[in-house]
Amino acid sequence: MADPEQLSPRMLESLLGEMEGTTKTAATGKAAASDQGRTREVHRDFFQGMVEQLTSTLHKEFVVRLESEIDRVRLAYAEAMQKEKEGFQEQLWQLAQHLKVPESQKTGEGCAESSSLPEHNLTKEQLQSFEEAAQLNIQVAELLSKRREFLDQPSVPYCKATAVTLKELVKRTETLQEYCNQRLAALTLDFAPKNLAGKAFPVQVQPAVDTVKTVKQRLRAEHDCQSCVVKLCVSQEQVMDMQDLELLMDYDLEQEVTLILVDSLVANPVVRLAFEDPASLAFDSVSGRSGSVDHPDQVVSITTSGRTGVNIQGRGCLVLPKPVALGEEWTISVWTLGPIDVGDHTYRDLVDSMNSQERIAVILARGRLGNYNSNSFIEGFNARDLTSGWHHIAVVGQTRCTTYYVDGQSLGTKRGRARGAIGVVGNSRGCNESWGYMSDFQIFGVAASDAQIKNIYEAGAPSTPDTNAEPWQVAVARQNSDLSSPSLSDFSDSDSSARSFP
Repeated sequence: MADPEQLSPRMLESLLGEMEGTTKTAATGKAAASDQGRTREVHRDFFQGMVEQLTSTLHKEFVVRLESEIDRVRLAYAEAMQKEKEGFQEQLWQLAQHLKVPESQKTGEGCAESSSLPEHNLTKEQLQSFEEAAQLNIQVAELLSKRREFLDQPSVPYCKATAVTLKELVKRTETLQEYCNQRLAALTLDFAPKNLAGKAFPVQVQPAVDTVKTVKQRLRAEHDCQSCVVKLCVSQEQVMDMQDLELLMDYDLEQEVTLILVDSLVANPVVRLAFEDPASLAFDSVSGRSGSVDHPDQVVSITTSGRTGVNIQGRGCLVLPKPVALGEEWTISVWTLGPIDVGDHTYRDLVDSMNSQERIAVILARGRLGNYNSNSFIEGFNARDLTSGWHHIAVVGQTRCTTYYVDGQSLGTKRGRARGAIGVVGNSRGCNESWGYMSDFQIFGVAASDAQIKNIYEAGAPSTPDTNAEPWQVAVARQNSDLSSPSLSDFSDSDSSARSFP
């Protein structure tokens, strides 16, 4: 570049002009770019406003149309349900009218269709419950009959709205199932089987819930036949025994049901203390006489868990009106209430002679079941393992042996059996070896079979056992797994009064 001092005035003027022109051109470019930016912002704001306005309009239109469509569907559904209800009510009315028509008028012409209708005398309440149940059934059947081609595909694309809707539908169907189960369990029936003599034994049952076994137990309890074998039979072409574990509704209850009672489970009853009269707890229903009670303040009448009995504590005991002999064969049966605290006191005497500790034929010694005088006890069982509730204990003496049972199950046999007079129940006289809770004490003059012992147990077993506690059989099996098979003891017939404990 030339030195400014060497430039002529003309050249300097020309140079300044060029510089000024360049500056003007640059300023003009910047101004144009700024105007274009402002134009784009205006266009963007315009289109954004148009989109928002259009979206709002479309949303409002969608909501209006959706509500209109929902109202249309609801109206159509209500009209369909009303028509269905009217049609069903008309059919139900025809059924009700048919039931009122005398038999003589059902055989005429024009009755072919109505003659196929069921011929039952339904009450107003039964017709109403039938109507409601049938309506519900029709609605469910209608839903199940619909074909939903898209959802019926093996693979359905995920959509959150679909998933939420189906999940809600599952919850509603679970509620419907629970409701139906509750209504099913609430159905009751006045059930009245008749015995062979034609006497009715009415009892209210819930056929959808009650098994044949629970109904038998209810019949025993409500008609005072606790120790009876009860059989229910359906009479059709042949007599069919109703099975204990089946629901009552599995049978046609419109047929006549026959009840068979066997009053005596075991022959030759000798003593029975039923404890039905709190004022005479020592009353023997076999002899018809009443004994006495030692320390009556310690012998209390109780009713619990469906059974009546006594609680014998301290030195209390029941004295029989007359001593009875345990001979060549005998059976002792009693119900006892668990749990039993084996640490409460060492001995619990069930029966003894009139003279204290002379013939303790059945005892719980530290929870072990056996014969105290012969020092003979069953291995593997302990009364502390009895669960809460009533349990049946039976002891059978025959052929120089004694067999022990709990809840109808044999625990084993020991050699030797007690012989001689029994006069006291629930303790040894003058001792603090009380049995505790007992119900329905019996002595038979024969040896009951395994089946008869099981029948006694099943006749009095509670209909609602405690299912939360571990069954005593499980505890016994666990104990026995560590024991070798016990051999029979070498004890002979026992009438010894020797007192010792192993």
